[in-house]
Amino acid sequence: MNRLPEAVTSKFIELFATLHSATDDLKMAGAEACLIGDFSQVETINGSCRKLQELEVEIKSCLTSFESKYKTQLAEKAFHKKDRYRTRKPGGRLRVTVAGKVIEEATIAETFVKTLRVFGLERVAKLNKVVTSIPLMARAPVNGYQKQRRCDGWFITTHVNKVSATTVLEEIGKELSMPVKVEFLER
Repeated sequence: MNRLPEAVTSKFIELFATLHSATDDLKMAGAEACLIGDFSQVETINGSCRKLQELEVEIKSCLTSFESKYKTQLAEKAFHKKDRYRTRKPGGRLRVTVAGKVIEEATIAETFVKTLRVFGLERVAKLNKVVTSIPLMARAPVNGYQKQRRCDGWFITTHVNKVSATTVLEEIGKELSMPVKVEFLER
């Protein structure tokens, strides 16, 4: 569920918690009916409990199926491309021009974040972009190797190089119909 939009994920979590709560309530009612010897009621309650458990299994199955399809779509959208000529030397800087505004910061990551702010963080988040196999923007941090920066309530993945940053910014500009020019400046 970590690949779905945050609002959808929270609703699924809420649904599963409600199903578990209802199942627990039925189990308690079944135990009480058993204590007083009302076995027809026990059987009815057990049937209802089984139906709720089957519903949960069906929902999880559908969710897993959807996630596997969604995961392949995300893999196609991923911007991480391996470059056999890549070196580990310090990179240069980006100069990005968005709608006539020039953005140039000390590092690629800083320029990247500032450019996303110019696009509008809410608008960019709605695009559900993925960088290095994790969401570009999320309300909660992602545990792992990827670097993220907190900005206006969002965690923005800044684990980018000049190739991936350029690709992401150009695609976002295209999808938001905003003209973008990205230049790489050697140090």
